[in-house]
Amino acid sequence: MTFPLPARSLIPHREGMCCIDSILSAEGQQVQASVTLHAHHLLLGEDGLLDRCGYIELAAQAACGLKGVDTCAGRASATALLASVDHYRVVDDAKMGETLLIGVAITTELAGLSMLEFNVSCGQRLLARGQLKVFYQTDN
Repeated sequence: MTFPLPARSLIPHREGMCCIDSILSAEGQQVQASVTLHAHHLLLGEDGLLDRCGYIELAAQAACGLKGVDTCAGRASATALLASVDHYRVVDDAKMGETLLIGVAITTELAGLSMLEFNVSCGQRLLARGQLKVFYQTDN
């Protein structure tokens, strides 16, 4: 598989609901994704800043991208359902025109429930980080 891959081909979110642009890499239990915040991005406010809850959605969509890569590689497909957010911290605001890097790593898996750590940055600037609990439901 050759990266980067368009996120729209790997996650179930379509049209205006797909908030990330690309899956830059995916290896084992980790994924890196990116998005450039254009003027009409769904998560941008009228002030040109990313909604502070938007970092969670970016991380959740990157987590979906990891399972999308698994499916393309011939492994079982799964739908990711966000169960909870913990230890969420916003450090700085992202603004229109910036390109964000979203890093997600699965730290623990148990009976379909995965705990993930995520961070969102712009260049060397950390914007947000936290933990997600995601239920991966195997598709039939």
